[in-house]
Order: sequence, then structure tokens, then C-alpha cells
Amino acid sequence: MSVTEYMKWFEDHPGKMTDTYSHLGSSNSDPIAYGKGEYGATAEDIRKYTSGETGSIGLKMANEDALYRGKVLEAPNVLMTLRYLSKLTNPDNITSTYPVMEPDVYEALQMASSVDHKLYFHKPVHIPVPGVKDQFVTMQGEVINELKSQMVGNGELMRNYISQVQHQMVCTGGDFALVSVLSKNGQLTVYPIERDNEWIADYLKEVAEFWRRVEENDPYPEPIDNDYVADLNSLDESDTLIDLLEKRQMFETQRKQFDDDKKAIDEGIKQVLKRFDVSKAFVGPFKISLTTVERKPQPERVVPATPGSTYEKLTVSLNKENVQ
Repeated sequence: MSVTEYMKWFEDHPGKMTDTYSHLGSSNSDPIAYGKGEYGATAEDIRKYTSGETGSIGLKMANEDALYRGKVLEAPNVLMTLRYLSKLTNPDNITSTYPVMEPDVYEALQMASSVDHKLYFHKPVHIPVPGVKDQFVTMQGEVINELKSQMVGNGELMRNYISQVQHQMVCTGGDFALVSVLSKNGQLTVYPIERDNEWIADYLKEVAEFWRRVEENDPYPEPIDNDYVADLNSLDESDTLIDLLEKRQMFETQRKQFDDDKKAIDEGIKQVLKRFDVSKAFVGPFKISLTTVERKPQPERVVPATPGSTYEKLTVSLNKENVQ
């Protein structure tokens, strides 16, 4: 089999089977639950995609290379996860299903999920909670196993992973999940997740609202940035702060205008010098020089190590909700 033939076979190999036009898939759960997902996609992006208004949300969810890498690393992740579990219980206590060929569906709210790997523990298995001493989650019966590969970070459990497996547990009716995160250095971390019925109840309301907006072609409002939680409007210094920010905004606008004006002036001066074919001249109290600077190619160099440091960075933008 040639390389081209093998890559085609691999790409045609059964993968994700969820029809994300007719059903809400688990990969889209985080934006629906929180308005905006950790990868940047919003609930409105998902609504537009499901409604057929846009062709793809893939660039906001994950890039193509990352998706391909995740697919390539699934099988090694399965083997490493089974090896890890075999240290916690007798291997005969574990039934493994991979790949999972059929999606699980919760038709009441048009939800579906293509689980990466399914496990069945015939007897209870105590799964350690990473980073927490002497804390375990005891699992028995069917267990979802979501397989993740991270090229950044240290194999930490991201919020969207939790949203995804909670969505999957709605579709499977199960109570347990394992998220197996393979880090960039090949380290496997297995996180046990239990069904969170309180979170699920709130999430199902958001799913129902999502389908209402799809059916009625009702766009979501702009998501609120929950990072900005401190309201300073009640402070005695709020008027002073607003005055300073307004002045800063004015100076930023003027600086940009000054930069644009200077570029236009410089271009006008260059045109005069070029018209008379001179590179150095004087006029009134000014001396003018126009030269061509050549940037020589530089060899690739290793940047020497420098100690880490911190500095303060102030970022100011307009709050669209309060702009008159």
C-alpha cells in the first residue's frame, strides 16, 4: 500500500458519525452551555452552522491538523488507558469497545454523541483523582472514555472536556466517564468524571433554547464576557476613572491620526525628491535625506536563554453595551 493509498484509507476509516445538522453533537456542547466555548466558537456560531447559514465552524473549534493528530493518537491513547486501568483492577474485569461504530442518541432534544471508546467494569474500580491525594471515584458498569491529545499545557482537564462527557452521559444514560488526556510529552493523565445532574438540568434548558432559535431563525445576542466581573460604577472614583479612560481613548485616536498624517506627509516629501532626482537637499531651515536601506539576510540563530519576568499590561476597549 502506497503512502497516498494508506492516507486515503485512514481518512475514510469510520470516525465521527454524528449528523450535526439534525442533532446537537457533544463537541458543540461547551458553547451551548456557556455561550462561548474555550476554543472561541459561540452558541450563535453553532446555530448558524446547524441552520445552514455557514458552511463550517471548524476553524473556531480546532484546526485541521489538530483534528487529524487527535484521530492518529486515538489508538495509542486507548492502549495506554487500558494499561493504566490494568494496574488498578484485574484486566479480566474490563470490557473494551473500540472503535465505537454507532452514535448514542437522546431524541427528546435531538442530541447525539459519537463516543471515542467505551468501557465496562464488571466489578467496582476505584479511579484516583489526579492531583488530589487519597481521593477516588468508584465506577462500575458502562464508562465513557473520551480520548484527548494536547500539544499545549500539561494534560490538564479543560472545561470543554467536562461539557462534552456530560453531554455524552445524557445520550448514553450512563453515570461515569474517563477523560484520557495525552500531553505533548507523551504523559497520560486519566480524569474520572461523574454524572452531574444539576449541571445537566441547566444544560438541557440551553439545548431546548438552542433548537428554538434554530427553528425560529432567532440569533443569539452577543455573548457577555464573564471575565469582566468587577463593576466599578459605584465607586467614588468612578467619574475620575471614566475621565482618565476617555482622555486615553482620545489620545489613542489622535495618535493614530498623527501616524497616518505623518505617513502621508513623508510620502509627499519623497515624491518631490524623486521628481527632481535628488537624495540629499536643503530647503529653508531643513535638511532632507532619502536613502535606500538594505536589510541583509540573517542566518538562523539560537536565542540565548533569558530569565522569566513579569510586567503589567493595561488593555482598554469600549464596552459595547454602554456605548451611546
